[in-house]
Amino acid sequence: MLAYLAAALPACTSAAARLVALQCALRVDGEGSVTLADGITRSMRLGHLHVIWHELEQAAWLRSDPSAQRFRRFDLLDPSVLTQVPGRRARAQAADWALRQTCRPAVRRQRAVARLVALQIAACTDDHGRGSIETIHLTRTAGISSVAAATLLDQLARVGALDRWQLDPATDEVRWTSRPC
Repeated sequence: MLAYLAAALPACTSAAARLVALQCALRVDGEGSVTLADGITRSMRLGHLHVIWHELEQAAWLRSDPSAQRFRRFDLLDPSVLTQVPGRRARAQAADWALRQTCRPAVRRQRAVARLVALQIAACTDDHGRGSIETIHLTRTAGISSVAAATLLDQLARVGALDRWQLDPATDEVRWTSRPC
């Protein structure tokens, strides 16, 4: 789903909006609507959510349902979100997993962009705590430059989200070790 969002959202989309879009895409129903309870949005710790909703509306990716009262309801405007695999139940489990990854003690107080990179790393980490990803894929998913990616990876290593990381210049892959999630 992170790869889908990297292609579906404009490159200038903020990391906070990407995290919200991920939750929306993973929680969407069969008609393209998604309902987010206030508790979910609060647990994401993204601050001014109305700015994020506006950003995703400006990108023509979702539309707010003004009739919703105690929750946020949206219609996703990209029909290809409904064709993403796996099915709805597995996507709901993935949404919960993604939320838990961005709320882990090591990353929950980090900026949204660091949490998005930490989520991408967690998604690409094997059961032994090792992982790798092409630099271009990491930067496109997070909407950042390769210099910013290196800075964020250093930051994640400092706070304990990674044990260590390195860039393989021959393959342009970022490789890391971390504690398995």
